[in-house]
Amino acid sequence: MEPVRLRRVLLSASCIAAPLVGVAAAVAVPGLQDSRGAELKAIAAHQHRFYVYALCILLSSYLLVPAVLAVTGLLRESSSRVLAGVLTQLGLVVAIGDAAVELMYWKMGRAGADRAQMTALAKAYEDAPGSGLIYSIGGIVVLIGMVWLGVLLWRGGTVPRWSAVALPLGTFANIAGFASAGRPILVASYVVLAIGFVPVARAVLAAPARSTARATEVAALA
Repeated sequence: MEPVRLRRVLLSASCIAAPLVGVAAAVAVPGLQDSRGAELKAIAAHQHRFYVYALCILLSSYLLVPAVLAVTGLLRESSSRVLAGVLTQLGLVVAIGDAAVELMYWKMGRAGADRAQMTALAKAYEDAPGSGLIYSIGGIVVLIGMVWLGVLLWRGGTVPRWSAVALPLGTFANIAGFASAGRPILVASYVVLAIGFVPVARAVLAAPARSTARATEVAALA
């Protein structure tokens, strides 16, 4: 397989895999809780399920990075495309860090751990401005970036307009689902993202390679 074709296949696959793995994470989590104390208690009762959730939510966050690259690759070259893409990717880097912390909570919630001590530690970590504020800003940055990309997709016409709407809408619902500890909202957010990313995946596979198009132009001028 040619490198250009392989790159397209991988980008397209990430568009499909990212939201699907996210759905698996939302289904696996043993109930999102409003407090860390309640969550650590749920983790202790369902350690294996929470581990699956933690791994899937981290993998989904990783996969969103190439998925967003696929979106930006469909847009015409402009400073807006670059800024929107960079903004979204910066937010995703923060989201990856936030997702990785779930593995720490999985370990803190293990059976036999001092529940009161672990709860106090989790609360101190989340309340610290150096951590909680960064994750909050990261969520806002991702949302702004995805809304911007959605507007550019809407104007560009490379995918159906409902796809351009679904991507920022799914992102907003995803942030709301985590913030409100609502599993149905979280599952729905990944489903909406999947609906939005499917046309992107198709367009990435169908788009003509820029290098091939350029070679054709050169040959025609020769």
